[in-house]
Amino acid sequence: MKKLSILSLGLAMLTFASCSSDDQETKSISQSTPITLVSNLDLMRTANTNLQKTQIAEGVKIGVFVKGTNGYIEDGDNAEMTADGSGNFTGNTLYFPEDGSNVSVNAYAPYNAAFTSKMDEAVDFSIATDQSTDANYLASDLLCGAPAGENAYNMTTPAVPLVFKHMLSKLNIKFTFSGETDVDLKGASVSILNTKPSTTLKVSDATLGVASGTATDIKAVTFAADATAFVASAIIVPQTVGADDFIQISLTDGRTLRAPLKSETSFLSGKAYTYTVKILGEGAQAAIEIEMSTEVTDWDSNTTALEGDAELVENGGSDEPDEPGETTKLYATFQTPASNASYNAPTYTWTGSTSNLMTIFEFNNGELKNFSKLVFTFSNLVDGPVRMGYYVGSTFTEFGNGYYSAGTKEVDLTALGIDLSTVTKIAFGGRSNAGSCDILASDVYLEGTGSGSGEGSGSGDDNTLTATFGTPGSNATYNAPTYTWTGSTSNLMTVFEFANGELANYSKLTFTFSNLVDGPVRMGYYVGSTFTEFGNGFYSAGTKEVDLTALGIDLSTVTKIAFGGRSNAGSCDILAKDVILSK
Repeated sequence: MKKLSILSLGLAMLTFASCSSDDQETKSISQSTPITLVSNLDLMRTANTNLQKTQIAEGVKIGVFVKGTNGYIEDGDNAEMTADGSGNFTGNTLYFPEDGSNVSVNAYAPYNAAFTSKMDEAVDFSIATDQSTDANYLASDLLCGAPAGENAYNMTTPAVPLVFKHMLSKLNIKFTFSGETDVDLKGASVSILNTKPSTTLKVSDATLGVASGTATDIKAVTFAADATAFVASAIIVPQTVGADDFIQISLTDGRTLRAPLKSETSFLSGKAYTYTVKILGEGAQAAIEIEMSTEVTDWDSNTTALEGDAELVENGGSDEPDEPGETTKLYATFQTPASNASYNAPTYTWTGSTSNLMTIFEFNNGELKNFSKLVFTFSNLVDGPVRMGYYVGSTFTEFGNGYYSAGTKEVDLTALGIDLSTVTKIAFGGRSNAGSCDILASDVYLEGTGSGSGEGSGSGDDNTLTATFGTPGSNATYNAPTYTWTGSTSNLMTVFEFANGELANYSKLTFTFSNLVDGPVRMGYYVGSTFTEFGNGFYSAGTKEVDLTALGIDLSTVTKIAFGGRSNAGSCDILAKDVILSK
């Protein structure tokens, strides 16, 4: 009998929301490996809002259903498998039928024995009412997965790409202070009020039931007594919530602060809602007011922020909250690192020299003046911290904080005290000691009212859009400037990503690459999860142009543009700054 190899895509919106993946980059799940036991520590989540953002988290168990012509195959009824955090799973090896017939594959997470023999039935699911630990948060993140195309595989097509999506709604909460106040969030607890905790899931068609159960409170976080970062996240069942108290802060001094929803609000499946809580005061004992603004995005996508349906009014303030300004995002384009560093996505490595910077934004016409904030996330820091700063001409200056530990960081550009229009670059690097960290261009963005914004956008003017390279497929690597692929067609790398039909604004794609070994290469586009090569199909080295208007398709339906090799192994040199869309 032949082994059934199940692949999982990363959980970034390209993987998730729409059953599409972080560029549909499938990652081999070696199911012939022994089961790996992972310890789940009950740790506080005081500043971690990115759990299960780009991959199913390490230790999370999924359930897999494999059906043949005569029902479930052997061990294929709710097979339990465990994620390793890198897109791979361990569990019992499953086998295709010996007669060569097709099977279908469906999956969900977290694993629940109650789903056994009920893939086609609605099974009860409830979120944890205390999500202040990683374990309880992950136990509440209901996922459902299936192949994006026809769900029919046999031993001639052993790789089964599963695409997962988030089924519930995610709330992110940030806190800021304005004026003098005696509010101290150290040790405080934050809760979401008045939501129903239960629903049902039918795995076979990813159908979610209505919210049910008695409305209750969901604890999102309890900040540590020495906390310095104040962010939180929680998962709720999609539902309509009435105009009532919604976010609650319980302080260690016994006071409780609440903020209500302005009006009845519907929270949707697969959406993330980000709230900014502003605590106001005019003196140490001033009355507390809480201002709330919100943005809504597809879960874990890097889309331009949208004004959300869920608006919060000040608690004890005016009838109307300040209107949140329309913000846009500009995503980084990573360039070739300096001589003492290398970037092999997602890992940035530097040696013992300060000549290790990597340009992540470049400005030709003073574009930075249109932006007010820089946000960047990195992890797996070894021998850090790292540094982030800017160039004016050839002079590099670190941002005010100088060096940064791992996590999500924000830089208030307006507080730098410089003319932002004079900044030519923003760069990232290590200190003089050797080290490494993981960072992706999709997790680095500028926020403001600047032009050229939108997911995947890099530096450029109003008429051009520069690529932001995503993580390559499982059979390829990108160590700038060299893109290398092995003998498999699962080697695509997303170079542009569109969440709101942005490609309709452009008419031409231009890309330049060189040093081609065992080419040619291919360039194409995704509509949903379907990849189609451009008309020319494959390309030799040099500068190429694609007339998008001649494709004969609705460009607003394109979700990604991707680059890769053929089924033979090869390599070439390519940089994001040399891949450009123009109007």
